[in-house]
Amino acid sequence: MSHDKKTVKAGRPAFFKDPEVDRLLAIIVRLMTEHSVLNERVKALESLLIESGTLSDDALQTFEPSESQDNEWAQARIQLIKDVLESGANITEQ
Repeated sequence: MSHDKKTVKAGRPAFFKDPEVDRLLAIIVRLMTEHSVLNERVKALESLLIESGTLSDDALQTFEPSESQDNEWAQARIQLIKDVLESGANITEQ
C-alpha cells in the first residue's frame, strides 16, 4: 500500500487524499472558530450592557446601524471572507 506524504505549511498533517478537501476542511474549521469566538463575545457584551443598565433589551433588538457603521462592517466582512479563503490556500502536496 502506497501512502502519499502530504503536509500543510507549519507542519500540520493533511487528512484527506485530495488536497482540495483538506483546503475546504481548513476553511470550515476557520469559520467555525471565528463564529464561536465572536458569538461568545457578543453574548458576553450584550449581557454586561443589559445587566448594568447601559442598554435595554428593547434598544438592542431594534438597533439599526448608521450608514458609516454599515460601510465599516461591510469592509470588515469582506476582509473576513478573504482571510477565511486564504486560510485554506496554505495546503501543499509533497
